[in-house]
Amino acid sequence: RQAELRCEIESVLSVTVAGERFLLRQAVQNLLQNAVDFSPVGTAIAIRIATRDGRAELVVEDQGPGIPDYALPKVTERFYSLVRPKSGEKSSGVGLSFVKEIMSLHGGELRVDNRESGGARATLVF
Repeated sequence: RQAELRCEIESVLSVTVAGERFLLRQAVQNLLQNAVDFSPVGTAIAIRIATRDGRAELVVEDQGPGIPDYALPKVTERFYSLVRPKSGEKSSGVGLSFVKEIMSLHGGELRVDNRESGGARATLVF
């Protein structure tokens, strides 16, 4: 997709994230794959790591079309899927529900919303 990957670390204090490495890697990989799938060719995908209130956050932002308002409350539900702009097809709809479950198992949460400047934002809060 010829996307530029921008990584930023801000205000990181000493925070240890403990958990199942395989599952946490799958969660991050899913968010990155979604960002790639929904990003127009040649745009940037941003990854930001920060700490807020003693919790670690990993944020993935894209410059795609964003998530329609009607779909925002549903995108983390199992089997709910939006059409991929590149292929015109839907995925299995298990990715974000899987990420949500992984974060719940690790005492964290998944937040999904739209950026004010366009595109989507997914945040893992540990």
